[in-house]
Amino acid sequence: MELREYFKIIGQYFKIFIVIVILGGVAAFLFTKFQPASFTASTTFTVNKSSVLDQSQISYYLFDNYYNVQSAGLFSQIVTTWFESPALVKEIYEKAGLDVPQVSQRKLSKTFKAVREEPATINVTISGEDKEQLDKLINAAAAVLQEKTNELGKNADSFYEIAKFNPIVTENKVNLWLNTLIGLLAGVLIGALIALAIDYFKAGKKE
Repeated sequence: MELREYFKIIGQYFKIFIVIVILGGVAAFLFTKFQPASFTASTTFTVNKSSVLDQSQISYYLFDNYYNVQSAGLFSQIVTTWFESPALVKEIYEKAGLDVPQVSQRKLSKTFKAVREEPATINVTISGEDKEQLDKLINAAAAVLQEKTNELGKNADSFYEIAKFNPIVTENKVNLWLNTLIGLLAGVLIGALIALAIDYFKAGKKE
C-alpha cells in the first residue's frame, strides 16, 4: 500500500481522526496544567578524614595527606550505600520531626538518590510535593550521617567529618506547551491507527 492510500483512508475518517487529535492535545494540556507542583531538594556532602599526625610533628613525608584522601574516598562509598537503607531513611524522618511514610521498605529505600563522585563527594537529592518537608529532610540527612560517622569513630570526636553544602530546593517546572504538542502528536498517531483499523475491518466485512 502506497503512502497516498494511507492518507486517503485517513481522509475518509477525518472527523474521527481530528477528534482523537484534539482529545490527545486537550488531555495532555489539562493533565500538565492541573498536576500538583513538585519540588526537588539537593545538597552535596564531602567526607573528610582528620589527620592524626601533622607534617610538622614528624620527619617523614605524609604525601600531602594522600592516604587520608584515599581513606575518605572509601568511607564515602559506605556513606552512599547508607541511603539505600530503610532504617537510615526512617531515622532521617524522625530527625526531621516527620512521620515515616507507610510504604514498603523497598520504596522507602528509594526515598533519597545518592550519587558518589570521586574522590569523596556525594550528591544527594530527594523529590516530593511538600517544599518545607523536603528542606527538613535534606538537612536532617546531614545530621544523621554525622551521628552515624561519630558512632563508627567510637569517640566524641569523629575520625571522619561530613561537610555539607547549603541545600537548595527548587520547583520542577513542566513545559505546558511541549507536553500539549506531544499529546497532539500522540493523537495523530492513535487517530491514524484507528482510522486504518476501521477501514480494515469494514473491508473484511465486505469480503
